[in-house]
Amino acid sequence: DYCVENNKFIGAICAAPSILGHRGDLKGKKACCYPGFEGQLEGAQVTEDTVTVDGKFITSRGPATTMAFGLKLAEILTSEAKSRSLGASMICQ
Repeated sequence: DYCVENNKFIGAICAAPSILGHRGDLKGKKACCYPGFEGQLEGAQVTEDTVTVDGKFITSRGPATTMAFGLKLAEILTSEAKSRSLGASMICQ
């Protein structure tokens, strides 16, 4: 509640976006989750993207997407250039 009410970033990976769906936080938002949990993203426009960003909500599909998720967070919190540089330094991109 605090993060939604105070317009803070909320990140969720794998099945965790289903919690946001059950709370109604994803209504009218794009979101992704682990395959099989799509029906629990109540009111969301479900994507099959590795990482989906809609406003302050950042969702990702599963354990293997954590690097893409982390780099997206780095981009949002710093810049696209810094995220790219970080990814390159870790041989992710």
